[in-house]
Amino acid sequence: MTLVFTFAGYAFDIHSGLSFRGKPAHLQPKEKGLLHMLLASYGQVVRKPEVLAALWGNEAASGESISRTVYRLRVAMQSVGGPEVVETVYSSGFRITVPIRSEKRADFAMTSTEPLQPDGSGPTGQNHTVLAALASAREFLARRSAQDIEAAVGAVRLAIRLDPANPTAWSTLGEIRIFQAIRSLRAPREAAWLGKEAAQKALAIDPQAPSALAIRGWIRVMIERDNTCGLEDLNLAIRNHPDHWLVNLLRGCALQALGQHAQAVAMVRRARAINPVGHPLGANLALHLMLAGELDEALQVATDLANQFPTIDNAQADACTVYSAHGLHEESIRYGWKAHALSPGTPILHAPLAYALARAGRDREARDVLQSIEKSGLPEPSATTAAVYLALGERDRAVAKLLDACERGMPQFAWTRDDPRLAALKGDPVVERLWSSAWSDGQPMEPTFD
Repeated sequence: MTLVFTFAGYAFDIHSGLSFRGKPAHLQPKEKGLLHMLLASYGQVVRKPEVLAALWGNEAASGESISRTVYRLRVAMQSVGGPEVVETVYSSGFRITVPIRSEKRADFAMTSTEPLQPDGSGPTGQNHTVLAALASAREFLARRSAQDIEAAVGAVRLAIRLDPANPTAWSTLGEIRIFQAIRSLRAPREAAWLGKEAAQKALAIDPQAPSALAIRGWIRVMIERDNTCGLEDLNLAIRNHPDHWLVNLLRGCALQALGQHAQAVAMVRRARAINPVGHPLGANLALHLMLAGELDEALQVATDLANQFPTIDNAQADACTVYSAHGLHEESIRYGWKAHALSPGTPILHAPLAYALARAGRDREARDVLQSIEKSGLPEPSATTAAVYLALGERDRAVAKLLDACERGMPQFAWTRDDPRLAALKGDPVVERLWSSAWSDGQPMEPTFD
């Protein structure tokens, strides 16, 4: 089967190439690969690092190389009388500006057994090439910086381009999108839209794909506040795949958001038992224990994790969070600076440090860290900075940050109701109304205020 894209009078597939109203356009391999990436994104921006990773791999290349490829693609499209539909999004990347349709068609003309090359030339790729691309994506994702996560997206897009009917590739893309939302590297609702789209692509291929069901369910609960549909996805995923660690973890997060703390902790424990070497599971367990009021065990888990993974940023940041919730601010500051040093470009991991500094009476340092977070250019992690402002004595500003986190769909907003660092806000009528409206039963309600 071949995936054929149609848009603005053009038709394109990776084997036959591009045509406009039946007139073929000649594309070099790089232009063909770029066009395939843009079409597979269905109008979303494809960022320059993704293009470099997918089309040039380990070759030396630059932004100028991409610009020349975009120029040649536009010239080729216009040479057959077609409209210009490739847009450059300033300082970001490229996208197709018109609606894109796609359909699978039987391909009886393929005779070659050569795999599709990374530049987009040749017939359908072989399994090992797709697996290699997905393995590379995992390697990039493990490095955790914003640039490496974008490179992970590029590697997954390469896998999708090689095999558009691979549900694992689409699920992996969805997983990366929620990772971007959690680390505030993309606006949460934008990341949710992209992640949900990827999950739905996987489910269109395999309606029982466990990761895709869990990803879509997590997005619905944690960002869209659609508790009913989200739990339907997560419950179906756990019924069909009870031993899938990601399904257990994401369902646990959703249960915590809905106030079911014992069940949430049990789910995360089970995820950790299934995948005992996954450090994010230990970090999530420490936070879930903290939110459930089990501070002593949370402290032990966080300490063990930070010592076991001294070079993992979120292990240090979560230890900072749990220690400060326990009132151990100097120890918390030590872990916070470690997280800051490991990930200077990930502001959400700096907020626990700012809180610990504020609670230790080091207000000026806390405000310096806050200022760097708010000026980073990334989406502000307002669900976590709310606790910092409360510790600095700025109650009204803390409430405003919570409102902002709710309106922007920050997944960490789900913590705020049970976060011991925000306990002083319990009973505040505005905050209580915000929490109750965001987490009402059934379909989500929009928060309303007098």
